[in-house]
Amino acid sequence: MPAGGPWIAAQRPWSREAWLAKHDAFVARARQGDVDVLFLGDSITAFFATRGSAVWDREIAPLGSVVDFGIEGDRTQFVLWRARNGELDGSSTRVVVLMVGTNNLASATPENVARGVAAIVDTVREKLPNAVIVLNAILPRGGPDDPVRVKIADVNARIAVLADGKRVRWLDAGRGFVDAGGAIDPALMPDRLHPSTAGYGVWAAALRPVLLESLSK
Repeated sequence: MPAGGPWIAAQRPWSREAWLAKHDAFVARARQGDVDVLFLGDSITAFFATRGSAVWDREIAPLGSVVDFGIEGDRTQFVLWRARNGELDGSSTRVVVLMVGTNNLASATPENVARGVAAIVDTVREKLPNAVIVLNAILPRGGPDDPVRVKIADVNARIAVLADGKRVRWLDAGRGFVDAGGAIDPALMPDRLHPSTAGYGVWAAALRPVLLESLSK
């Protein structure tokens, strides 16, 4: 087994000081408790409350006490480390929204990206046994013929089976970002990677009903 990989918890080796500062702030917020919904992941998660603030404020924030623990650039191994080192502890979180994996695609096989996502899911279930996890499919990126699309489809097929429909819910909002030919609508994802405000509206439209149902239990 290699010394590192998407399923091996690790601190991020670049911009570590700033990364740890964000982590410490998340840990402090978790310890305050009373979290209804916790978003965990990479830049797509991190930018929801900022670039997508209009959608966040209208569709997500009113659902209760909602926190965004996304960090741009994070891979599964870094999110796994954060989850294992305090970002869930004491939070009493009811629903965890997990969006992660796209930053591993350039350096890892679909199997190993999926192993990383599964390790995070296992950690969340261990730390928050009563919470519902909303496991999100990796969103489309690049052009229709970009080889990364095949990798994304492979990873998504592997992680979808982690959902049991009860404590782990599967959500694939990706189809809302592409046309019939598979091209990403630039109005929804200008750089073909990160959603615009309108793109966050697409994600929120798919996500909100699942959150409402999960919070009602």
